[in-house]
Amino acid sequence: MGGARLLPHRHAGTGAQRAPDDRLAVPGGVPRQLRPFETEYEVAPGVRICRTGGHTPGHSIVRLESGADRLTFAGDAVFQCGFDKPEWHNGFDHDPEESARVRIRLLKELAASGEQLVATHLSFPSVCHVAVAGNAFRFVPAVWDH
Repeated sequence: MGGARLLPHRHAGTGAQRAPDDRLAVPGGVPRQLRPFETEYEVAPGVRICRTGGHTPGHSIVRLESGADRLTFAGDAVFQCGFDKPEWHNGFDHDPEESARVRIRLLKELAASGEQLVATHLSFPSVCHVAVAGNAFRFVPAVWDH
């Protein structure tokens, strides 16, 4: 972790200020509970956080792994219409082109691996698999037996 720094894009109540590189500088330093990382960090065995960028400067996904089971929490990287039109972006993306690249790369990867996806802006229960459909993707709902 040497020179790595965690630079959250939002840190309410701290008086955070934008640095020249458009990241936030947090007065008083980063709280001890946060672990700085540049691109990827293993939080615990089978739990990794990976920075993607695009949606926001520090946007990250969480990858869970247990035996043969795998699930990716994509946060704001994938939204419902992003399956049919993965190149589309929304007004909240800080870097629309990078956001589209992240989404396409992630959806291709998930379609190839068959692992499950869950994302903030997908319909309940928001757990699915991804399938390729020509130049687009399909949301394939996972069985919800609870």
